[in-house]
Amino acid sequence: MKKIKELLKEASYWVLFTHVHPDADGMGSLLALHLALRERGKTTLPLVEGSPPSFLEFLHGFKDLVTPDRLPRDFPYSESVAVVLDLSEEERVGDLAPVLRRIPRRIVLDHHAQTGSPLPGEHYSDPTAPATALLVWRLLRELNWSVSPAVAENLYTGLYSDTGGFRFENTGEEAFVAAAEMVRCGARPSWVGEHLLENYPPVRFELLRRVLERREFLAGGRGVVSFLALEDFEELGGSPAEAEDLATFLRSMRGVEVSALVKELKPGEVGVSLRSRGSIDVARLAASEGGGGHRRAAGFRKRNLSLFEVLHRVKSKIEALLEE
Repeated sequence: MKKIKELLKEASYWVLFTHVHPDADGMGSLLALHLALRERGKTTLPLVEGSPPSFLEFLHGFKDLVTPDRLPRDFPYSESVAVVLDLSEEERVGDLAPVLRRIPRRIVLDHHAQTGSPLPGEHYSDPTAPATALLVWRLLRELNWSVSPAVAENLYTGLYSDTGGFRFENTGEEAFVAAAEMVRCGARPSWVGEHLLENYPPVRFELLRRVLERREFLAGGRGVVSFLALEDFEELGGSPAEAEDLATFLRSMRGVEVSALVKELKPGEVGVSLRSRGSIDVARLAASEGGGGHRRAAGFRKRNLSLFEVLHRVKSKIEALLEE
């Protein structure tokens, strides 16, 4: 922590990363730190691998996000510090990995259990923390930096999302105390709740319709699996980001202990989102396929396999998991 605090105080140039297909915690944490650094006169480059998820457009600093096709050539990458948020393995950075390799100094902030080879750099990891947003919050407090309403609201969004609206089992006293302090700094719970939960584009509901039509139950209804193909996104004018967290919706059905959504992300690449409840550990399943995550929410990606090859693989894995 000491070295991380020194870097945050001293370094002038920063490049920020989060995982592919970012969620509210990864994106909220990244943009919160981006704004906090910029407020202190630092030069920052907040990166996102693909098109930023439209359902998170309400986050402060969203328009500052830079995609790989817009990378500035004259940015002093070799003089910068990279901050990797909400992941700790290089493969989860996706197409931005070559940029990350150009930056000699790195900070990794993550609340996931380690599943692969960790990135080199200064690590601040806490698998018991409910969200990476809470790690950023702790860090800002350790630095005695004032927290603007915009920074507080972005962090509140990440914390609210990764605790499932403060209902998941990872929600402890610290989460509520931190949330109260974020509100004191200017975060608006009703604003975040409305924009996070009641702000979906119409295409999401069309994708959900297809997911529900294709759902297949496993192990007598204890598992459920569905899928989306590239053609679905192309026909409906959407993207995989619009299907973010539909696996959680599948898990909400009574009797379901494990759910999975298999998505064709681009030609030759398939992503899998896994959700569970109770004692089922889907992070173990994801790790066996080169992915990672939490006990109740995890995922992985496969290349050079067809959508239906991955779907078959996932169904077999879930059935085996439920038989244990």
